[in-house]
Amino acid sequence: MVTLAKAFMQKTRTAKNSVRTAAPPGPELANWNLLRSFLAIYETGTLTEAANRLKTTQPSMGRHLRELEAQVKETLFVRLPGKLKPNARADALYESLLGMRNAVAQAQGLFTNSAETLQGVVRVAVSEAYAYHVVPAILLPLLTEQRELEIELSVSNQTDNLLRRDADIAVRFFRPEQADIIALKVCETHLGLFAHEDYLKRHGEPVAVDPAAHIVIAGGDRENLPLGQFIQGTAPQSALRFRFRTDFVLAREAAVRSGHAIGMMFTDIAKLSPELKPVLANKVGRKQEIWLCAHEELRRSLRMRFVWERLEAGLRARFAN
Repeated sequence: MVTLAKAFMQKTRTAKNSVRTAAPPGPELANWNLLRSFLAIYETGTLTEAANRLKTTQPSMGRHLRELEAQVKETLFVRLPGKLKPNARADALYESLLGMRNAVAQAQGLFTNSAETLQGVVRVAVSEAYAYHVVPAILLPLLTEQRELEIELSVSNQTDNLLRRDADIAVRFFRPEQADIIALKVCETHLGLFAHEDYLKRHGEPVAVDPAAHIVIAGGDRENLPLGQFIQGTAPQSALRFRFRTDFVLAREAAVRSGHAIGMMFTDIAKLSPELKPVLANKVGRKQEIWLCAHEELRRSLRMRFVWERLEAGLRARFAN
C-alpha cells in the first residue's frame, strides 16, 4: 500500500529526444483512511454523502481530502456548487485504488466469522423508460426483505461507466464492448411506432413513412433519434421532420399518450396501455436486446449479486409470455 502513491506520483515523460531518467519518488501514503475517504468522495460526489457511507462526519471527510491533496501536492476535485467533480489526476488515482480496495475486502473476510450481510448501497443505471415503468416494481420489494439494503437509480439514456463505478449494475440495450465488464443477455423486446387510438380516429392509420403526409412524429432535440435506422426497406427520399422534439423520453411518450403524435416506444411498455396501437409495424421497428452488466466486483459482493439475480429474474419473467 505504501508504494501505491509512489507509482501514482511518478513522472515518466521527458522532453522529446532527451534521455529518460527515473523520476524522484513521490510521498508515501501510509494512511489507508485517506484513500478510503477518497474512494467514497469520488463515488458519491459530495463530502456529506461520503461521510454517510463511511458513518463518519463531513468535517472528517473534508480534512482527509485536504491531507491527501497536500500529500500528492495537487488538487483532486473541482469544487462546484453542491458537488465535487474529479479531475484527471483523481481519475487515475481511483483506477489504481480499485484493485487495492478489492484485495482489502477479500482479506477482511478472513478475519471475521460472520458471513457478509445484505447491507449497503447498490447503484443501478437504467434508461428513463425502464426507470419509470419496469425497474422499480422489480427492485422495491427487495428493500422490504432486506432492511439494511439501499438502492440508487442512476436514470439516464447515456451510458454509465461501470469500470469507473458510475454504477454497480446497468440495464442496457446493447452488448458492452469493455472486456472487464460482466454482461448477460437476459431477454429481447422490440421498438416500434405507436399512436393513441384517439389519434387514429382523427387522422386514420398511416400507410407509409411519408414526410409529406404531415405525420406528427415525436423525436429527439439535441439527441437526434435516428428513425431512419428503424425503417424496413426503402427509406423516404425526403428527410423526416420531428415536429415535436425533446430529449426527454417520457415527454415523447406523453406526446403519444396525449393523442396528438406518433412516437417510438418499447413494445413491452406500450402494450401495458390498450389505448396505444402499433402503426406501420411492417415498415418501422427493430428488435432490441436487453443486457445486464456489472463491474467485476459482482463476483465478490453479496448485495450486488442479490440485486443482479432479482433483476435478472424480474426481467425474464416480464418477457416469459
